[in-house]
Amino acid sequence: MARLWPISEWIQVELGKDGWPARFTWNGRVYGVHKIRQRWQVDGDWWSEEGHIWREYVALTTTDGLLCVIYFNLLDQNWYLSRLYD
Repeated sequence: MARLWPISEWIQVELGKDGWPARFTWNGRVYGVHKIRQRWQVDGDWWSEEGHIWREYVALTTTDGLLCVIYFNLLDQNWYLSRLYD
C-alpha cells in the first residue's frame, strides 16, 4: 500500500560521504537507508513564482524494508517525505 501526503512532511536527513541520504528521521524514528533505487529532478512551473517547483527526488529502501520517496526542495533547502510504501 502507498501513502501519499498531499502536503509533504518535513524530515531530518543525514547525508553520507557520497552526499546522498544515509538516514532520516520521521515522526521521532530514525530510518537507515539500505539502498537508493532511483534519483530524478523536477523543475516545473519555473515561470510562475507561486507555482515554481524545483526538487531532487530520491526513491530508497530503508533497512526496515520500507520503500520511500523523499525529496530535497531546492527552493527552501529542506527534505520532505513524499510517499511511503509498506
